[in-house]
Amino acid sequence: MTLVFLATLGTRPAAITIALDKLRDQYAYAAAGILYTSGIEEARAQLAVVLDVDYPALPVRWHEMTRADGRLLLDIEDQADATAYWRGVYAVLRDHAIAGHTVHLLIAGGRKAMSVYAAMAAALTFGAHDRLFTVLSPENLVERTDQYHIPPGLRDQVQVVALPVLPLRLPPGEAARLLPDDPQALIDARRSPAAALRASMTPEETRLAEMVCEHPYASSKALAAMLGKSHRTVERQLQDIYARMMNLFDLPGPVQPQHKRKLLVDMLREG
Repeated sequence: MTLVFLATLGTRPAAITIALDKLRDQYAYAAAGILYTSGIEEARAQLAVVLDVDYPALPVRWHEMTRADGRLLLDIEDQADATAYWRGVYAVLRDHAIAGHTVHLLIAGGRKAMSVYAAMAAALTFGAHDRLFTVLSPENLVERTDQYHIPPGLRDQVQVVALPVLPLRLPPGEAARLLPDDPQALIDARRSPAAALRASMTPEETRLAEMVCEHPYASSKALAAMLGKSHRTVERQLQDIYARMMNLFDLPGPVQPQHKRKLLVDMLREG
């Protein structure tokens, strides 16, 4: 398992190394990545020196967030900026998901709005083993902009907190196929499970689903007769439809087989 440390950079780069020191007590990172915007060149230069000198065995990759047209992104000032930043973070996280890496993302650095959008990007890509962190430091350490490591006596006062993220349940090795280039597609699928299910069905499955909606109490054998198919074929297609349907919902437990048809009918009729 390749474990990668990522962090959003703001005007206080020391937050990144302080959190990294605490995390390295528990985790061994194979690489690191820093996500940054324009306008913080001094903070970036300072952090680059510290990472190079104090963590020489840790490869670091720098990811600059830009607007959709390639222009520099200084801050989130409007919807276009927010979308650009969100998509930029998503693209970085998606690349790691496709590569099969486990990601620890720190959102201690950067403006609050950027932290929120970074967390939203994580919610669209994170698997069961990925983690989202922030760091809580005492005031006398926060005020020291030149303090890149935890001084003696303060280590117990620095806390790296894991934030809750509901992980995606993607089949192993399927991130490249199932995580789209455009994160809005994932949002749309969650907003309209019925549309997502319809988009995933073949013409034959669509016809079967329509028949189920027209005849919700018909047996599988009766549906097979109406469609001129074998009972086994209809049963297999129904199970495939049900499986995809269930993956569209965040359910705490299994749904009884007898309830799946009602859920399918209700979803397609309302959607």
